[in-house]
Amino acid sequence: MTPKETRSNPSGHSSMDSASSPEVGSGAALRQRAEELAGERARDMLENPETLSPEVARRALHDLRVHQIELEMQNEELRRAQEELEVSRARYFDLYDLAPVSYFTMSEHGIILEANLTGATLLGVARGALVKQPLSRFILPEDQDIHYQHRKALFATGAPQAWELRLLKKDAAPFWVRIEATTASGTDGVSVWRAVVSDITENKRAERALKTTNAELQEFAYALAHDLQEPLRMVVNFTQLLAEEHRGKLSRDADQYISYSVEGALRIEALQQSLLNYLEVTDRDSDRLSPVDCNQVLTQTLLSLQTAIQQSGATVTSDPLPATVADKTMLTHVFHNLIGNSIKYKGDAPPTIHISADRTAGGWLFSVRDNGIGIDPADSEFVFGMFKRLHGKETPGTGIGLALCKKVIERHGGRIWVESVAGRGSVFKFTIPTEGPP
Repeated sequence: MTPKETRSNPSGHSSMDSASSPEVGSGAALRQRAEELAGERARDMLENPETLSPEVARRALHDLRVHQIELEMQNEELRRAQEELEVSRARYFDLYDLAPVSYFTMSEHGIILEANLTGATLLGVARGALVKQPLSRFILPEDQDIHYQHRKALFATGAPQAWELRLLKKDAAPFWVRIEATTASGTDGVSVWRAVVSDITENKRAERALKTTNAELQEFAYALAHDLQEPLRMVVNFTQLLAEEHRGKLSRDADQYISYSVEGALRIEALQQSLLNYLEVTDRDSDRLSPVDCNQVLTQTLLSLQTAIQQSGATVTSDPLPATVADKTMLTHVFHNLIGNSIKYKGDAPPTIHISADRTAGGWLFSVRDNGIGIDPADSEFVFGMFKRLHGKETPGTGIGLALCKKVIERHGGRIWVESVAGRGSVFKFTIPTEGPP
């Protein structure tokens, strides 16, 4: 008879059957309960001698042996489960302790309750000595407020927080870490927070080196473009004089060569000026932002484009535009390039351009709509790249204008994009946050 059959045996020994259930408790508890039931059965037999018939005795003995075997099997299963649990627990603690990042569990006030070996190594303190120490003890004084504000926000909002700061450890220079924290409930129900702390010192060092290199390259490019202005201006002027004074006096080929030289010199001059404008935007400080009336910016832009508007027969209209937090010079570059492009890339009909602005949750959405030749949607990102041009030499330009617009808008904390279909005009849209860049 199997253990399962014993549990379903309708012999009336219900109390012993319930004792055989795994739900009663551990193996030791089951054995104790079985012994108690066996004692009760023996007493019952002594009090009722008539029940001690050979058949009843054999049946009782059989039941007791079955239950004994069942308990032994359950004890063996519990022992194996306990061993597997211990193996899993050891594996978990190995992963926890030897993880490549530091793990900390802390009280709401930042007291370290638990740390893995990696965390202890990071701080240069034995793990046992870390417990009950405030994490702030290891934070550079200048970064204490950063830590306090994020820890406060963590419990105020319940949302995960991440921040960067510098830590100190004995006989070592300060080093950078990134803390990613979430709240949790401790075993006693008290709120705690758990943090993953990663050493990002090398990342910060590489970041500083990259910024230094970029600044040096930018300074070099600006100096080069600026210093080339005077000699380039001389090349343009003297090439134009040569064309005027000797046109028709030399061969037709010579006139054509001079014309190519003038055209090339003028293109280089335009490219140089566009590059200087781009570098100026890149180097410009965000503290120049102030309330700007966009209607005035548009008026100034249209005055600078007056000749192009008249020659193309363009019609430029606008809705009332808002005041926003911006750098006026930089924003003028954006309007000048977008409206100028709408005129430059016109279709067969005279250009019709309309500028509007709509309020959004975080600021303003500006639109510059035209009826020009349009842009293939596949090229909607390409056109904002540096020196990226869709029409080659057939339309004059430097390939810097839209890249400059993108740089300006991003410096203001917004974004710029185009919605267009080839042959059906374009709508360039850009956003400017109400409060300026973050």
